[in-house]
Amino acid sequence: MNPRRVIVLTTIGVFIVLCTVATLFFHGIPPWPMLLWFAVSHAFFCVVTARVKPYRGPYVEPMADPTTENWQR
Repeated sequence: MNPRRVIVLTTIGVFIVLCTVATLFFHGIPPWPMLLWFAVSHAFFCVVTARVKPYRGPYVEPMADPTTENWQR
């Protein structure tokens, strides 16, 4: 999946959840320390997600009818 799309969709989802929880528990926006820690953790998530490259490792064709004789010893 596209890293930019992951960041945008996750940001939207977390914002919706944060607003819902804040409305239920704080009856408004949460206190500034909570917003600060959210911003720091979300920035870290965005940086890590943007830097991750998809795994292009070796691909092995799956066996059609595997038996125990095909196991490596």
